[in-house]
Formats: sequence, structure tokens, C-alpha cells
Amino acid sequence: MLHFETTQWTLVVAAADQGSAEAQQALGQLCEKYWQPLFEYARRRSRDEATASDSVQAFIASLIEKDSLKVADAERGKFRSFLIVSFKRFLSQQFVYFQAQKRGGGQPVISLDQREEGERKMEPADSLTAEQEFQRQWARTVLQLVMKQLEEEYREQDKLAQFQQLKPFIAREKGQNYQSVADQLEMTASAARMATSRLRDRFRFLLRQEIAQTVASEQDVDEEIHELFLAFQV
Repeated sequence: MLHFETTQWTLVVAAADQGSAEAQQALGQLCEKYWQPLFEYARRRSRDEATASDSVQAFIASLIEKDSLKVADAERGKFRSFLIVSFKRFLSQQFVYFQAQKRGGGQPVISLDQREEGERKMEPADSLTAEQEFQRQWARTVLQLVMKQLEEEYREQDKLAQFQQLKPFIAREKGQNYQSVADQLEMTASAARMATSRLRDRFRFLLRQEIAQTVASEQDVDEEIHELFLAFQV
């Protein structure tokens, strides 16, 4: 069972406290987790990688300069929701600003709604929306962070070869043949099955721990994990 401070997101609160020694590290962890999802969201809207990257960098700088993380409140919902709403607002303000700069140059002023409608028409019928891309990239990033941590733990235990052989079985719980893997690891099939079970248990724990850093309750963790796997079904 994970321990929660009911009114705080541990990682978010640490990042918001700019005077603390943990703030820079916490902010770095948040950027590692959310930079790519925000980038994919912005890229879907702008259809330009350089513009998307600049927008994310400017948004993160704005969060720091305006101390915006202190506004985040766990009681109002998940940090991920707070972040994407804030980013949407930032992009809208950025768009209005750039349009205002063009007014003197004979450029037409296009409303944000018109621009987004045009972008939707440009996308294939089966393409993901910007929000869906954000969700999927967030899910990928979380899983990558968890797998990276899990791999490092096995490396420190001098069990890296075991991790690499058993990793493909984390998501497959039925119809597995452990004998070929057991032969490569020089253990019995029963031992390979037990090792896989321990690997899955540790993966689940680390996944919950990773998600718990930006939510306020056990129920929120369950909901986030559910949404994480739903992101791959779109």
C-alpha cells in the first residue's frame, strides 16, 4: 500500500517549492515525464516540430517564472489534467499574441477556432486528436520510466540477463512456454515462472509508485492506470 498526503502531490509540491533543495530534481522529473507528451500535443496542433518544441520550452519556462505549479491543487483533479488545460490556455494566448504581431504586416487575423477546424480537415480520418496523442505519449513515457527503473534494479542485482529474457513476459500472463527461457537462464521452468511472477509484481508496484507522485489517492492511481492502458486502445 502506498502512502499518500491527501492534500499534496509529492513530486509537484517539491517542484513548486523553488527554495528547496529537492525542487530542481523534482522539476527535472516532471519535465522528463511530460515534455514528450506536451510536444506531441503541440505538434498535432501546429504540424511543425520546431514550433512545437519552442512552445513546450516556453510553457515550461512560464510555469517556472510565474510559479504556476503552486496553483496546482490535488483536490481539483489530476496533475496531468491541470497540465494539459494550462498548456492549451498557453497555446491559445501564444497564438493570439503572434496574430497581433502580424496585424501591421497585412496578414489576416484567423481565430483559433478557425485554425483548429482547418487542422482537423488536414488530418486523416483515422488520425489521433491532439488530446489522444498527449494521452498515448504520456502512457508510453510512464511505461518507459518504469521499465528503465526496473532494469536498473536488476542490473544492480547482477540479474540483467534474467531481466532481458523475462521482460517480454511482463504483459503476457497466459499461454507462456517458460522452458526455452529457462534453458537460456540455466534454471528450471518452474523457477523461470516464479522469477517472472516476481518481475510482474515489481513492475506493478513501480508503476503505481510512479503514478502516485502526481495524484492524491489510491483511487486516483487506479483510474490513471486504467486510462494509461486505454490510451493504447484508441
